[in-house]
Amino acid sequence: MIAEDYLALIKSLIALCPAVKSFSILREDAQGNKGLWRYRLTLQDDSLIEMFEFFEIQSDKVEVIKYSFHWQSNDGKFIKRWDNAAHHPEIETYPHHLHEGAEDFVLPYQPVKFEEILQIITLNL
Repeated sequence: MIAEDYLALIKSLIALCPAVKSFSILREDAQGNKGLWRYRLTLQDDSLIEMFEFFEIQSDKVEVIKYSFHWQSNDGKFIKRWDNAAHHPEIETYPHHLHEGAEDFVLPYQPVKFEEILQIITLNL
């Protein structure tokens, strides 16, 4: 597997997700076994989720180095954000965490993949 294959997989899973009304590519780059993507998804309830990953393919396995999945209502109200930014060392799952309901309300959260986020939003719409 190369980075372009992973990007194609992501786009196909987004296209098949019943919670997604449309999506746009904000940034996408694939160079051999490394890549990054940032997509904005409009969901069926018109809320938005901006998804970002920086990844590397190692031995045909995707290793996500950085990620952020930011969900907000269509009027800009914060809903949730899952990320692994290294700014909450007090959290037991550091650097992985969840901002829920407000930027400053941070909870421990295990590493999460974009497929899981698609499942979560589908169940919550």
